[in-house]
Amino acid sequence: MIRSDTTTRTLQSSSTALDRKQFLQSLTGLAVAAVWPDSAWAQGATVGDDGSHSRIARLIRDYDAQGDHRTGSPVDAQSGLWLSDRVDDAGVVPELEWMGVPTLDTQAAFLEINGRRIDGVPLYDGGVTNEDGVVGTLGDQGTSSDIGLAHAGPRIPEDFLDYRRSTAQRAIVTVTGGPDNGLPEGLALMNAPSFVDPFGPPVLQVASQHRDFLRQAASDGASARLVLHVTRRPEEVFNVTATLLGSQPGLAPLIVMTPRSGWWTCASERGGGIAVWLEMIRAMVAGPPPIRTTLFLASTGHELGHYGLHEFIRTRSRLLSSAIAWVHLGANFGAAVGGDPLLQTSSSDLQQLATDELTVAGVRMPRRRPVGDEPAGEAHAVFQGNGNYISILGSNGLFHHPHDRWPVAVDIDEIVRYARAFTAIATKIANTA
Repeated sequence: MIRSDTTTRTLQSSSTALDRKQFLQSLTGLAVAAVWPDSAWAQGATVGDDGSHSRIARLIRDYDAQGDHRTGSPVDAQSGLWLSDRVDDAGVVPELEWMGVPTLDTQAAFLEINGRRIDGVPLYDGGVTNEDGVVGTLGDQGTSSDIGLAHAGPRIPEDFLDYRRSTAQRAIVTVTGGPDNGLPEGLALMNAPSFVDPFGPPVLQVASQHRDFLRQAASDGASARLVLHVTRRPEEVFNVTATLLGSQPGLAPLIVMTPRSGWWTCASERGGGIAVWLEMIRAMVAGPPPIRTTLFLASTGHELGHYGLHEFIRTRSRLLSSAIAWVHLGANFGAAVGGDPLLQTSSSDLQQLATDELTVAGVRMPRRRPVGDEPAGEAHAVFQGNGNYISILGSNGLFHHPHDRWPVAVDIDEIVRYARAFTAIATKIANTA
């Protein structure tokens, strides 16, 4: 159950349908300096000269030090309370919006072959076994063996999804990460987009160091035992939200969202989005009140099918299409290792706005998804709801890997530039009459 604040509920009831063409046409002519003449951004501040560099570095360092940010874990709760304190420091009263989630408790997750035990992690939207597990032959995926050997993760190939839906094999072990996937050796976990509706056989994710041993065992048709003894229990988790009221609250709001949970410490995957999100709050509070109300959301449950975002939307479904726009600060755009950011927008006008402000801020220009194409990440929910969005996310040479750590994984200077750009973007949108 979500405990929503009355201010947020008012936003939904007061939001009105917009003439999108007029809104989008107005963006290109609105200068930040005109609505925020005293701001450092409007005066052409350089990277870090306003204290943002040290704030962002300290924030991501502290986020990294918290540990494993999996949804429903003690760290998830600790991190959410820490983030709410940072929102309060920035000058806005935070809200914790609670929801129930079925948390997975892993009793045993391993593959056993000829006395050798390989521990792993369940795929959170796949099947499970009892404590005895599945016993049979190991072979390549799609063969007549009892247990299939796959090589997928942390990205989720479409053919792997098809395999899981159609296979007659009773269980699957998949080798994740490693040089075959452009990552260091290790256990790089897959997300669970079907977390609320699991499907297919049990899937055990194991580290890439076991690749050669498992390939040989599959070739030999070795006898194996796979155990995924997992139980579910109810847990409460929460999103962190903050509302900056506009001078004309009857106008449809702007929504700025970023996920706050993920696998492992995820310093560069999640740290950039959280840091830019907080810098936007701080800067917009410091300036004159915007015309439109801005609602800031930091959601949990990213790795579990965007669970927290969908719960947020469930209680505010009208905002999908009635909000003036959604700004999505996604994964990896501040990654120092193998980062390759991607800009996603719902219209050419929003793409031009984002491109202009990223250029002014000195950001290395990201790739651009064709306007209106189906986006990745949390922006996908807005796309499905026929809403306006600007979304930034990217790839990462340490994606879902335990080595995604402060400081080597993070490009602080680039995150500072993104903070400058997205503050300008949000300020323009929030001051569009």
